[in-house]
Amino acid sequence: MTTLYYSRAKLITSGAFLLILAPVLGLFSLFAGPIGMIVGVILIVGGPLASIGRLGRVFSDLKAIEYDERQIHLHPLGASRRLNWREVTGIEVHTLTQYIYGFIPVNRQHSIRITHSGGVLGKAKITIPFNLLAMDKATVIARLADMEKLRGGDGFVGGAARVSKAALTQAMNAPREAPREVEEPVSDFDADAVMARYMARREAEAAAVTRAEEAARPQMPPRVAGFGRKRA
Repeated sequence: MTTLYYSRAKLITSGAFLLILAPVLGLFSLFAGPIGMIVGVILIVGGPLASIGRLGRVFSDLKAIEYDERQIHLHPLGASRRLNWREVTGIEVHTLTQYIYGFIPVNRQHSIRITHSGGVLGKAKITIPFNLLAMDKATVIARLADMEKLRGGDGFVGGAARVSKAALTQAMNAPREAPREVEEPVSDFDADAVMARYMARREAEAAAVTRAEEAARPQMPPRVAGFGRKRA
């Protein structure tokens, strides 16, 4: 079983920001016109709600994704979901880009997006942010490529090149590790020899106890010949 974990420090930092600072920023945004009012309401209401999932994960086992040859177990910031590989229809990296003035990119946020069958429209998506995981982006991409191969694909993860083209190429070209068998260590333990020594020790102890009992047993003094008067 391969496991990807959340970072407890990142969960606490982002959760505290959404719980405390986001509503404060929302209050200031209320005075910035109609658009600012909409953004302010979203920050005031959505910030604390979004923090619940992050702060809730802080006190858990911090597992984000578990997978093996048969299935994948996802632990997003909401409810967990266990899927067989045949239910997974897509694995990709989703990138949200923030712009100023509508065309100057200032920030990019990457997330793992896994699509599976089910839901109201026949498909559903589960998203896990990169910036909450306890590993670097290249390692995450390598794990996603491994998942894609288990799903039946060629290891190519859509959108991963936006994070790192070199990491994507390396993940696709790397052969998948075969499960390693655990070999039992060679032992010199001989049960027959141990049992033989044990029985010999018991016999020796029993013989010693017998000799001690015989030595401690009171002995009658020998009868002296000619003592007393002999009757005819």
